[in-house]
Amino acid sequence: MRAVILYNTSWYVFLLRRNLIKALIEEGWRITVVAPIDRYTDRVRRLGVEFYPLSIDGMSTNIGTEVRTFVGLYHALRVLRPDVVLSFTIKCNLYAGLCRRLLPFRQIANVSGLGEGFERSGALCSALSTLYAIALKRTDHVFFQNPDDLRTCVRRRMVRPQSARLVPGSGVDLSVFLASTRRISTHRTFLMFGRLLPKKGFYLYLKVASSLRSRLGDKVCFLVMGNHDPQRPESIELLAAIRHAHNLGDVTYLEPRDDVLPVLQNADVVVLPSTYNEGIPRSLLEALACGKPIITTNWKGCREVVEDSRNGYLVKPDDLPSLESAMERMLQCSTEQLAAMGSASRRLAEERFDERLVINAYLASLGRRGKTSCSSA
Repeated sequence: MRAVILYNTSWYVFLLRRNLIKALIEEGWRITVVAPIDRYTDRVRRLGVEFYPLSIDGMSTNIGTEVRTFVGLYHALRVLRPDVVLSFTIKCNLYAGLCRRLLPFRQIANVSGLGEGFERSGALCSALSTLYAIALKRTDHVFFQNPDDLRTCVRRRMVRPQSARLVPGSGVDLSVFLASTRRISTHRTFLMFGRLLPKKGFYLYLKVASSLRSRLGDKVCFLVMGNHDPQRPESIELLAAIRHAHNLGDVTYLEPRDDVLPVLQNADVVVLPSTYNEGIPRSLLEALACGKPIITTNWKGCREVVEDSRNGYLVKPDDLPSLESAMERMLQCSTEQLAAMGSASRRLAEERFDERLVINAYLASLGRRGKTSCSSA
C-alpha cells in the first residue's frame, strides 16, 4: 500500500509529520513525500520515505505557475499510483482534490486554517469556496483543526458533513516538549514566537513591551523569535520594526532556530494576540506542552488552547488595552499562581492536544486501528 504525503515545504513535513510517517511505516505503508526541495529534504528522506520533488509556491497567484504546479502534481500521482493521498495546506488540498477527479486514489485533506482569502467576503472568497467545493466534494475525509473552520466549510457546502472531522491541530509531541523545571522568579519573561506576520499580533506586542518597559524597567523582559517571509513586504517591514525595538531595548530579538525548546522553557508567559486565519497555532501547542501560562486572542484556533483565568487569559482581537491589561495581570500574579496556570496548560495538552490523537485519527481513517496507545481523537 502506498501513501503520498503532499506538502508545500519539506520543512513542515519533517517538523510536523515525522511521527505520523513513522506510525504509517510501522503499519506497513510505503510512503512517498511529494514536496519542494529545501534544507529539510535530506532529513525527510532519512525517515525512510521516497521523495518526489515538486515545485509549489504557496504565495503565487500567477495562473501559468499554478497550471504548471497542477500538471506536475497530476504527473507525479499518475506515476506513483498511490492508494491514498494525505494533503496539507490550501493549494495541496485543492490540487490533490482536482487530481482525484481524474485518478483513482483516496484523499484525506487537512485544513490547517482557511487562509487569507477567507478573511473578508468578496470575489476571492467566493472563488475559493467554489474551488473547495469542486475539489473536496468527493474527498473521503477532511480534517479541520478548529470548529469554526469546520462549521464555515459545511455551511458553505464546501465539504460534505459526513466527511468533515475535527482534530486537535497538528498535535504536539509530549515526549519532546516537556514541562519546564525552571523556577519562576519575580523578574518576568514574556515570549512571543512564530512566523513574522502582522496578523499574528506582533505590533501590539511591541507596543505593550515599550509601555511596560518604560514603567518597570528590568523587572520585565520581552522576547521575540521567528522567521520572516522574504516574499512578503509586510513581513520584511515587521522584522525591521522588531529590530528597531530591540535596539531601543524594548524587546530582545532572538534569531530563528530549529530547536525552540530551550527558549520556550526559559520563558514565564507565552503571548500570541493573533487574528490570523489558521488552524491552531503551533506555538501555542508547544507552549501548552511546556507548561506555560498563555495570553492569546479570543479568536478561532487560539481560544481552543486557553481556559480563561485557569491556564491563561483571552484578550479581545486587535485591542491594545485588552492585551496590556492581561500582561499586567500576569505581572501581578504570584509565582504560585503562575505555576498553577502552567500545570493547567500541561494537563490541557495531555488531555486534548497529544499528537497521538492526530496520528490515531489518520490510522482510523485509513481503516487501521494503529499501534499507538491512545483514545480516538
